[in-house]
Order: sequence, then C-alpha cells, then structure tokens
Amino acid sequence: LYRKKIIKNKPLGYIIKLLFSLCCLFFGIYISYKSYDKSGQVFAFITMEAIVLCIYNWHPVNTVLISTVSFAVYIFLQSKIIDINYSIQVNTFTTWLFLTVASINLHHKNRCEASFDEHIEKLTKHLQQKSVTDELTSLQNMNMFYKVTTDILHNKNTDISDYRFVYLDIENFKNYNDKYGFEAGNEFLKIIANIIKSKFPEDNVAHFSDDHFVILTKNDSLQDKLEEIENKIHEIEKSVQMNLKAGIYRPLDYTVNTHLACDHARYACKSIKKHFETNMKEYDNSMRSHLRLRQYIVNNIDQAIENENIKVYYQPVVWADNKELSGAEALARWDSPEFGFLSPADFIPILEEYHLIHKLDTYMIKKVCSDLDEFRCKGFDPIPVSLNFSRLDFDLCDPVKILNEYREKFNIPKDLFHIEITESALTTSNKNIQEAINEFHSQGYSLWLDDFGSGYSGLNVLKDFNFDVLKIDMQFLSNFSNNKKSQPIISSIVELANKIGMTTLSEGVETEDACKFLKSIGCKRLQGFYFGRPMPKENFVEKFMSTSKK
Repeated sequence: LYRKKIIKNKPLGYIIKLLFSLCCLFFGIYISYKSYDKSGQVFAFITMEAIVLCIYNWHPVNTVLISTVSFAVYIFLQSKIIDINYSIQVNTFTTWLFLTVASINLHHKNRCEASFDEHIEKLTKHLQQKSVTDELTSLQNMNMFYKVTTDILHNKNTDISDYRFVYLDIENFKNYNDKYGFEAGNEFLKIIANIIKSKFPEDNVAHFSDDHFVILTKNDSLQDKLEEIENKIHEIEKSVQMNLKAGIYRPLDYTVNTHLACDHARYACKSIKKHFETNMKEYDNSMRSHLRLRQYIVNNIDQAIENENIKVYYQPVVWADNKELSGAEALARWDSPEFGFLSPADFIPILEEYHLIHKLDTYMIKKVCSDLDEFRCKGFDPIPVSLNFSRLDFDLCDPVKILNEYREKFNIPKDLFHIEITESALTTSNKNIQEAINEFHSQGYSLWLDDFGSGYSGLNVLKDFNFDVLKIDMQFLSNFSNNKKSQPIISSIVELANKIGMTTLSEGVETEDACKFLKSIGCKRLQGFYFGRPMPKENFVEKFMSTSKK
C-alpha cells in the first residue's frame, strides 16, 4: 500500500515495514523454537529471515544488523533445547554468511540496475531536451520551431493574417568574434537570445544558426520591438558597431510551408545586407520572382547544358589602327523555355554562389572548340577567341587540363585561345590560380587580365602575375566626352602597361571619338558596341568572317 502510494505518510510506511519485519522474525524464531521435529527447527526461521532481508535489501547496514541479531537470538534459544555442537555452529554461521552476502549482493545488483536506469532516464531526458532546445542559446531549435509553427498556422482557428515570420541577422557580429574570441561571442549570443525572448515572450522564438534567429509573431508593434532589441545590443556593446537586420515574410494561407517561409524571410533579410539605411524588409513579389529564377537556374543548369539552351555569343575585337577583326570574346547567353532570354548578369552570379560555374565554363570551352573546328571545316580563316574563367573554376576543376583535352580533341592550335581572368579573382591569395596561370604560360597560352580598374585595382596584380594583355574596364569610357579625368587616367594605364611589357585592349568603345583617342595613346585593341554587340555564331560569321572565306 505504501509503495503504491495509497499510504503516503513516509514515517508510517517505515513503521509498517518495520513491524511486518519484526513479526516475520518473531514468527520464524518462535516456530523453530517450539518445533518438536528437531530436524525442521531451522527451516521456518531461515525462510522468515530471507523475507526480511529481501525487504531491507536496499539497506546493507540494516541487513547485517538484522541478520546478526536474529541469528544470535536464534542460537541462544536453540541452546536451551539442544547442545550447540561445533557442526551446528559452523552450519549456522555458514547459513548466516550466505544470507547476509546474498542480501548484500542483491542490494548491489539493485543499486547497479537503479543507477543504470537513472542514467538512462537522465540520458533520455537530455536527448528529449536536446531534440527541442538549442544547445547554445537554450531557445527552441529549428526542428521544434517548425513543429510548433506548423501546429499554430494549420489550426483553422488561427487568424493567419496577423502572423509574420521574422528572420534576424546580427550584422557585423563577426567583428565581435574577431575582437573578443568565439567563446565570448557565444556568451554574447546567449545574451542576445535572452533579449529577443524578453521582447517576444509569448511568441515562437528559435535560434536559426550562427548569429541568426527566427520568430513567428503577430504584427503588433513589430518595428518598435526590433528597434528596442537593437538599442539594447548597442547599450551592452559600444565598441563594436552591430546592426539588427530583419527580413519579414507574411504567410498567405493555412497551407504555408514553414521551411519555405523561413527561407523567404531570410531572403528578404539578405537583400538588405550592407544597406545601412534599411534595417527591415518584407518579402514581396519582386523577391518572389527573383528567388524563383534563382531556383530555376540552380535546378536546371545541367539540363540547359544537355539541351544546349545555353548559347555561345561572340563579340568582335578589332585592331585599333585599322579596325580590322583581331578576334572575338566568347560570352554565354541562356535561352530558357520558361524565362526567355537570360543575360550573364542573371545567371553567372548565382552559379558562382552555388559553386556551379565550372559546369558552364567547361561547356563554353567545349562549344568554342567545336565552333573553331566548324569555322575551319567551312574554309574560314581562323580567329583567336577569348575564354573567360571564374575564380571558382580553379578550385572546382582543372581549367588547364579541360582546355587541353577539348583543344586536342578538335585539333585547335593554342594561339587561337586567349585566357581571360578578371582582376577581382586575383585579390585573394589562391594557390590554385597562381599555379594555373603559371601552367597556362608555360604551355604557351596568351593570358589577359580582364576588367582592370573595375573597383579592385591593385598594382600588385601587375607586379605579381604575368599577363600579356591588359583589358581596360568599360567604366573608364563611361561618359567619355564629358568627364575630363577619363582621358589622362586611360593614357596613364596604357603607358604603364607598355612599360611593363603588356599590350592593352579597351572595352566599352561606343563612339568614333573614343576610337581616335585610344588609337592616339597607343591602345592596340578595341571592343565595344561601336564595332558590334555580342551575337550568335551565325550572325558573327555573316558579318565578320564571310569576306575571309577561302
């Protein structure tokens, strides 16, 4: 009754257990003492002794005390009836020892089992806690956030128009880690988590990752709460300037996918990164369209290559002194069945972000080699073609090996390829790029430094890398006629390139005045809309190569 908690009084339970044990021992000793069958005198006592020791097996001290006292009483009473010879003494001691050791052993076994059960119970609680709680911040983890959020939004009694997904990013938190260390950064994240939870006490708040948090909240004073959180962060940490960026997503119906909703809020937040004047942005239709395009590009790049929906366009490059064709630059264009014609600005940054750009550039190498082979078979004089390589190509594949494989397959001479690498790709130390540049040079390829002056200008690039041609970025010719600074800057670049053994090519040429100026300062090659826009292979052949047919 006590163990089943019918009797809940603990002292009463102990008294009942003690009285029951005393009755057992008295009964065993009494029956053994009164028995007229001398051979059976011990059995009732041993049976009752075993029962009592089992009752007290959790208390080894009590076990030894009870067994010793009861056996002593038993021996004393038995000595009144018969003589206790040496054999009986040994047998009695052996029985006492067996029962005592067995009881203590049972106690030990039960303690081990109980300890193991307790460990399993603690481990189970820990795993249960860990499955729903973020280990760093003690907020909900994302699995629990998704579950709770889904339950809330899928409830027909919920007014979904009131709710918003809020994705928070502590901008510039990396500088805090750099200054104080990651351990201090983790402690500060805990403080920030507590601040966020205090401002949204009734809402679903979770730690998304790193310095990012996500909230499902009603649209009540949302902006005020976010400003209070940012102000609190500024009060605590004044030496590192951190801003709170928030992306907002409003669910449209009850079938909302909580994972996608968080992604949309995160996308909205990402769109205002480095926009210091904007701290909050709601996901809108333009973002929806752009995100759909991003997903399409990532998911369909392989199919687009297989179906040749990506086309090679050629833009002419001419000699400055006579405006005759010098070569062409191969540029990618994506003719999508779903989105129509896509420019490189639409898909190249996305392919680079998802580390898929090497697939496009490998395809471009293959197609250019095939086109050069086709030009030769049709009797046209060969022209050099410039190939563009992304910085990531040198990490994701081996551009030198790939170019050599396709060049040898189509039997195209090396001098028909110009290797273009953007200046921005060389601003970070990359051993693979340096090795590839050296390999291209050693094998006899012409190397061109693309987009010089596009915002990353560093003379160290000219000092540390060996390039044959310097391509002046088209921005230098922007508003060429009205900007008096453009001409002396371009003149200086051309002069510098000539002094270090490089020839120059200027992009973005759109007027005759620009042509005359560039020719006068010694720029060797020109490229721009004035001579021709990027065009399909057929148009390029018709306009620039038909007159050179043998």
